[in-house]
Amino acid sequence: MADYEIVAIGQTPIDVRNHHIHAVQVGRSLFLVDQIIDWINDGTHRFWVRVGDEEVDVIVQQREASGRPYLTTDGGGFPPAILLSLPRVDR
Repeated sequence: MADYEIVAIGQTPIDVRNHHIHAVQVGRSLFLVDQIIDWINDGTHRFWVRVGDEEVDVIVQQREASGRPYLTTDGGGFPPAILLSLPRVDR
C-alpha cells in the first residue's frame, strides 16, 4: 500500500454549491473520486491531507439519502469538510 497526499480538489462550478468533489489532485495528477474510492475500499492506497503539521486520513463514507460513497476525513478534531478547503483545480 502506498500513501499519497491529496493537494487539491476538482469541482465543476455547479458542484461548488452542493460540495460535490468530482476529482482530487495527487502530485500533478488528477484522479476521479470514484477511482480514489475504489483504491481506499480495496486497501490499495492510503490518501491523506495535510492540516498544519498533521496528516489526516481521507476515508470513504456513504450519503444517508442516496447511499452514494464520498470522500471525507477521519476525525482528528478537524472538520470533516477539510477537503473543501484545499485549492481548486480545473479538470
